[in-house]
Amino acid sequence: MAGILICLAIVLLAFTSLSLWAVTGSLFFGYILINLLFGFGEGIPVNLVIGFIASLQWIIGPVLSYYTGINHPFYGMNIPEEAYFSYIIPGTFLYYIGLSLPVFSAQQISLSQVEKLEESTSSKTQGAYYLLGLGFAASLLTSFVPPSLYFFLYLLSQLKYIGAFYLYLSKSGNKTVLYVVSAFLLLEVLASAIFHDLLLWGLFFVFIYMIKNYVSMPKKLSYLVLGFFMLLVLQTVKYQYRNIAWTNASLSSLARTELFTTMVFSTLLSPESMFEQKRNENTITRVNQGWIIARVMNYVPYNQPFANGETIENAFKASLLPRFISDSKATAGGRENMLRFTGIELQQGTSMNISIIGEAYANYGRTGGMVFMLLIGLIFSFILRFILVKSLDNPTLLVWIPFLFLQVIKAETDLITTLNYIVKASIAMFIVFWLFRNILKIEI
Repeated sequence: MAGILICLAIVLLAFTSLSLWAVTGSLFFGYILINLLFGFGEGIPVNLVIGFIASLQWIIGPVLSYYTGINHPFYGMNIPEEAYFSYIIPGTFLYYIGLSLPVFSAQQISLSQVEKLEESTSSKTQGAYYLLGLGFAASLLTSFVPPSLYFFLYLLSQLKYIGAFYLYLSKSGNKTVLYVVSAFLLLEVLASAIFHDLLLWGLFFVFIYMIKNYVSMPKKLSYLVLGFFMLLVLQTVKYQYRNIAWTNASLSSLARTELFTTMVFSTLLSPESMFEQKRNENTITRVNQGWIIARVMNYVPYNQPFANGETIENAFKASLLPRFISDSKATAGGRENMLRFTGIELQQGTSMNISIIGEAYANYGRTGGMVFMLLIGLIFSFILRFILVKSLDNPTLLVWIPFLFLQVIKAETDLITTLNYIVKASIAMFIVFWLFRNILKIEI
């Protein structure tokens, strides 16, 4: 590992114009990527996934923006490179350290726990089918419930993936259910034209697949290259597909599938189109969450004073207290923070957020923001390690890690969105386990 990173550092310093900060950030990203590759097949290393996505969007995206000459007049980096990286790189590193510290003396998932998954899931196939039924029922009901129940049903709808993972990991290795669930997910994604869930659950399936099947390192590298290529293809067709889908709401599921498939094959037949100047700019802009963070750093405290923990406190209150106790609690979504800390007023239907590390700076500045990233990483590590400890008695709890951390691994969301999800997901998980055990008399 050290040898690879040293060689990479020498190459970057000798043959590129990257600054020391940019090289440091690239090496940190490389370190996480290498660990992630070795982590496949040994459980679900969600701390590495969080670190990978964060360093990709907070560090590598900005490096590309600074050094490729593709610096969009609105979505570009509007502060000097050193000013940005001297906060972001230490802050991201401390976030990863917090995520990785062995709280509860539980450092990582042991191979013995992974090996017990087959036996544990095989004894719970009945529960798996119940989870599938509950997940599909919740998916179908989301269109008919009041807004106050939508998020709870959305959480329950994710149970179909957990049930499919149970069946796939069991001795039967049921692939059919997994294919059906994946097809249903694709139809849901094409209907909404929002691809986050497809990418995240697809990533978690890769972990599940490699727990079930041994995959050599050369194959892992091949899958990595293929994965990045398919992401590039998706990025190329996504905006055009979204514009058509959103302006033609009456399109049937079959028509949407046909449209998306045609766009993908058209891109594959002319791959040079993926590297056009405009599309390169769109891809880098999409990867680069740093432009928003840079806006925060350029706006606070010059146009807006530091919040001094106000939004952090509100985020914890909003996530932990029900609305009837705190009826003025903050709401998730990012619109308020974008206006307050960047001066950008989002149009209706536009989704942007300042991210946790941007919010940390907006509240506490450079040094305080870095310390906060370490602490929030520790909080997420606390939750993850708690699951690892409990999985010693019930190995199938490992399969629930994606359910709990689905939205937490995103790098663009602010604290209230992240905390709100993980708290509500934990409550939903507790309710499901209690109902299955006490009402249905089924262990999951």
